[in-house]
Amino acid sequence: MYKIPCDIVTGFLGSGKTTLLKYILQHGLNNRRVAIVMNELGDLGVDGKVIKDLEAVEKLVELDNGCICCSIGFRFALAIQEIIETTNPELIIIETTGVAEPQPLLQELGVAGLTLDAVITVVDAENLLGIHSQSVVTEKQIEAADFIVLNKIDLVDEKRLRKVEKYLHKLNDRALLLPTSYGQVKTDLLFGTSVRNYREKLRTSPSDSHAEGHSHLEQDEISAFIYKGENLLERKKFERFLSELPSHVYRAKGFMKFINESMPSLFNYTCGRFDFNWYTLKDGDQIKPQAVFIGKNIHLVKEKILKNLEKCEIRI
Repeated sequence: MYKIPCDIVTGFLGSGKTTLLKYILQHGLNNRRVAIVMNELGDLGVDGKVIKDLEAVEKLVELDNGCICCSIGFRFALAIQEIIETTNPELIIIETTGVAEPQPLLQELGVAGLTLDAVITVVDAENLLGIHSQSVVTEKQIEAADFIVLNKIDLVDEKRLRKVEKYLHKLNDRALLLPTSYGQVKTDLLFGTSVRNYREKLRTSPSDSHAEGHSHLEQDEISAFIYKGENLLERKKFERFLSELPSHVYRAKGFMKFINESMPSLFNYTCGRFDFNWYTLKDGDQIKPQAVFIGKNIHLVKEKILKNLEKCEIRI
């Protein structure tokens, strides 16, 4: 087994986090089992009331009266334990309060039985260069992001928008920038369940019998291909391979078996950041190296990626 993936949705007060979350839950998770952890300042959980009645939500645990980064430890661990035991979710999404720095929370995920899938930071295009730019918390939220949802672009002109984008790239040139209004992000790349969606779509594609090819699955020329291997890999070479993936690649995820290691590893790559988790096989189970790579016009770099991946293999 492996740890449950977790996405962190962060962003300054009023940026549109709950609006984004509501839209994604209604349009982008394809009936996956999703649990939500939310917290708000004050006693009245308004955002929770907006979210909890949506059909996609299996379990909602609200941590009121304070910032979640100050509540990690006993209360946070109990909330996560309750979610896992009662709902067995495929994905947990944590929406932090607008004044929370994400880093302290990220450090606690492993202890709580979770693995980080992505940090999603929502930014208010209208106010970012004003009062929000004076906030250290806002900068920390942007710097931690794998995906930056640039929200409320309908409220600014083109010149202002270019300035905002330049500022965001200065703080974080690794994250994928997704401009939008009302949190309506077109792509399902944001959350961990999307990787599984892409893999399933590729496997059922009649034009791709070996599940190795590219398939235009979304707007914005987002495409994917699957790698299937037969050989063990060298971990250091594979880590270098991930660190050198071209910018076309937004996400990659899969199982790898490394030489001199008794258990396979599940790796997760998101916009330049990657990590590994052990994957425990049941008695008699076998697993071969396999992964899905997702990105914009990824077919243009597919052969290069496969060639570099082959260099990581150990032929015995």
